[in-house]
Amino acid sequence: MKQVHVSRYIQNDVFDLIEPDLRCATDDKDLSRRLARNGYGFRDTTRGRVLVTLPHGVEILPLS
Repeated sequence: MKQVHVSRYIQNDVFDLIEPDLRCATDDKDLSRRLARNGYGFRDTTRGRVLVTLPHGVEILPLS
């Protein structure tokens, strides 16, 4: 996977956008649907869960 640097400013803006979805999701499937509406998804890695872009899978920020 290609490593891309995402600035803290962008990470904060994205987190503000998805925070309501993170709080309201009832399970992983619901969270996946909620994030996909905004063009994001999540991936579980050895470093924990990370937010990724759809469809390219670029890692944006850690979720756990």
